[in-house]
Amino acid sequence: MKISTYEDKGVACAQYFLLFFNLMLWVVGGIMFGLGIYFHVHHDVYSTLTSETYFIGANLLIAGGVLLIVGGFFGCCSTLWDNQLALIGFIFYLVICLSLEIATAVFGYQGTPSLQAIALKHMTQDVDTKYHTMKNVRDAMDRLQSTRHCCGYNGYQNWAASTWAKNGTADGKLKGPYPVPASCCNTTMVKSNSPAACTKLYDYGKNTQYIYTQGCFPRYKDDIVMFMYSIGAFGIGVSLFQILGIILAFVLFFSLSSTQGYKYI
Repeated sequence: MKISTYEDKGVACAQYFLLFFNLMLWVVGGIMFGLGIYFHVHHDVYSTLTSETYFIGANLLIAGGVLLIVGGFFGCCSTLWDNQLALIGFIFYLVICLSLEIATAVFGYQGTPSLQAIALKHMTQDVDTKYHTMKNVRDAMDRLQSTRHCCGYNGYQNWAASTWAKNGTADGKLKGPYPVPASCCNTTMVKSNSPAACTKLYDYGKNTQYIYTQGCFPRYKDDIVMFMYSIGAFGIGVSLFQILGIILAFVLFFSLSSTQGYKYI
């Protein structure tokens, strides 16, 4: 970097601003990458069963973070080299990243309904058939119902037509017109946390106040909306930030062009 060699303060100012931008690009890229990894490691247990819904967004954050980190390194080199050709390459790279970020934002806002449909399809299959035979599905659904205070996908009645209800429950004790898993027990209404106490008070549909009656999908759907809209908002914010970087790179490019006696590498 030859800032001290030249009198032109415009070039020096543009270089400093672009260097600061590239440092911030590393920070933003690191945040995006970290969030993507966080969503992979600390995801809701039920998300493992609806991976199309959840992990697409997490993978987009990871990919975007890597692109920004690489872009920040490339941008610093372009600025320090005082090379117009390298700046053109950096601008082109930012334009590609900008296109991807815009696509991510559009995906976040426009792709939410289709992803909700995928989640509902998974949850319906889990309740209707998979809960009875697959332990990982049973564990995930039980945790979802107990932590989100819900039962079934649209309501507790969904369990009546399930394979689990028709073939007997896991413990073989709960049978009736509206059998529900013990994870549907409303512990705030039952002082004892015993599933047996809950199912006995519930009495197969006569006392629904002892179980969670609201379906799980409406609550899980809200999580999808919040997650996808957050990705969309993040994509818009990063896009605006990248536009600033493109402007700064162009300013430096034209400043170098107008500097008399400037020597290019």
